[in-house]
Amino acid sequence: MTTPTTTARPEITADMTGRELRAWLGAVLPHASTDTSVPFMAVVTIEAAPDRTLYALATDRYTLAVSCRPLPDPGTGTAPAPLTLTVAARALHTVIRQIKPRDTVRLTLTDDGLTLEQLGDPHLSYRLPASDYEPLLPNWRTWLTKQASQTPGPVLTDPRGVALSPGFLARFKTAARDGLPLEMRPAGRHLVVITCGTHFLGFIAAADLTGPRKTCGDPLADWLPDLAAVASGAAA
Repeated sequence: MTTPTTTARPEITADMTGRELRAWLGAVLPHASTDTSVPFMAVVTIEAAPDRTLYALATDRYTLAVSCRPLPDPGTGTAPAPLTLTVAARALHTVIRQIKPRDTVRLTLTDDGLTLEQLGDPHLSYRLPASDYEPLLPNWRTWLTKQASQTPGPVLTDPRGVALSPGFLARFKTAARDGLPLEMRPAGRHLVVITCGTHFLGFIAAADLTGPRKTCGDPLADWLPDLAAVASGAAA
C-alpha cells in the first residue's frame, strides 16, 4: 500500500505591536478602491517575500502604495517560502481598528487567508479569508520600474509645475512616520513617485491641465507679479 505524499502548506508568522500593524497596513489602505464596480481593486495584496520582508500593496489606478516591514529571522538560515494573497480592504480596515496599539499581535499568513491574534487582554482572534481576486500587479517591481523609466510627458515638464489632486494626495498622509518627510519626484510619462524612508513607495497620477492652462493665466502672476515679470524678461 502506497501512502500519498502531502506537501506542507506555507505558513508565515510574525509578531508586532498593534501600532506597528496599523503603520504597515494603514499606509496602503487609503489607496484601495471603494468603487463597487471594480471589486477586484477593493483588496490589499499581502506578500511574504524570500528576502524576509512582508509587503502590502493597494491601488485604485489613480494612486498606488506599497508598504513593507521585515519578517523576524528564525535563525535557521532558510528563506521563507514565497506567499501572496489578497484580502478585502474594508474588512482589513475594520479589524485593525479593533486592535489595541500597545498589545502584541500575531499575524499568520497561509494561502487561504490571514489571521490576526491579539495576545493581550482581551485575547482576540480575527480570521480574514483570502479573496477570490488575483493580485493586480503580481510583478509590481517590474511594472513600476517600466513605468518610471519612460520619458516624462508634458504633465510633468510644464513650466507651471505638476498638478496633483488634493484628495488623492491626502491618501499619502498615513505613509509618514518617525518624523520622516514624504519625498516626491517625477517618474515616467504622467506619474509622481512618493517615498518615505525605506518603508514606503507610492505613485500618484498627475492631472492633465494642458487645456485649461491655455485659456487661464498663471495664478502665480497674481500673487507675485514682480516674479512673473522677471521670469518673462529672462524668457525674452
